[in-house]
Amino acid sequence: MSYVVTGATGQVGSAVVDYLLAKSVSVHVIIRSEDKAQAFRSRNIQVTIADLTDVEVLTKVFQGAKAVFAMNPPGYEKPDLQLAAANVSQALATAIQAAKVERVVVLSSVGAELSAKTGCILTTHTLEEALKESAPQVVIVRCAWFTENWLSAASAVKAGHTPVLGSMLQKLDRKIPHVATNDIGRIVSEYMLKPNNEVDKLTVVQLEGPEPYSPNDIAKAVGDVLGKSVAAAPLTDDHIRGILSKHAWPKTTVDNWIEMVKSFDDNTIHWTTDEKVTRIQGKVTIADVLKTSLK
Repeated sequence: MSYVVTGATGQVGSAVVDYLLAKSVSVHVIIRSEDKAQAFRSRNIQVTIADLTDVEVLTKVFQGAKAVFAMNPPGYEKPDLQLAAANVSQALATAIQAAKVERVVVLSSVGAELSAKTGCILTTHTLEEALKESAPQVVIVRCAWFTENWLSAASAVKAGHTPVLGSMLQKLDRKIPHVATNDIGRIVSEYMLKPNNEVDKLTVVQLEGPEPYSPNDIAKAVGDVLGKSVAAAPLTDDHIRGILSKHAWPKTTVDNWIEMVKSFDDNTIHWTTDEKVTRIQGKVTIADVLKTSLK
């Protein structure tokens, strides 16, 4: 019996795989392309090449799994981000139920309890709604703003493309919770491996790092690593659209992203106090992430 990981080629999924392998358990990954399959197979990981809307294949892989890590890989390039998320969410739910999976650990986000005005994060609301009753034990891991979201801007400063740290968040001195993907992978794997008597029917985790950061805090951390003074500067909507369009994202995805950022700025997205939650603080700081990435 193996532990199944979706989204295994991404930052979070790969961290989950690493932590599971460190515990010497059998791992089975579902990826979309043969390109990276050999890298997994060389580590004695079973690989299935499939789209996450293929219910038949998903059901077959999930049968007999000890636990499944379910996520909705961002479909930023899709014509309709939200529709793509709904299709994946429904396929995962159908397959999990058909395979009678005992435990599902779901990657979600701060703000996922909201059903509108959250942009890209609405995709995690859709995933939660589809999966929250899909198995006898469901663990939803809601993550703070990814610390790694700053790496592109930090790399631009290091490369000399700009003297300032461009911030999509407009309030430069406002601190919000952050979390590093390494911490996410560790907590997800821990919940996948816990004994049955230590996991409730539904667990909602609020996961953040050791401390919240503002864009100004991030800029100082970047400067400390690079050995020079760096200031944060807010990016206009037009500038953000220009950056995101370089990734060949359609306008609908860009609009979703900007709505998400604005929802963080105006505090629409924040940790809820209306639900029973388990609050967990990670260990990885912004300095840890930057030292690894900018070295």
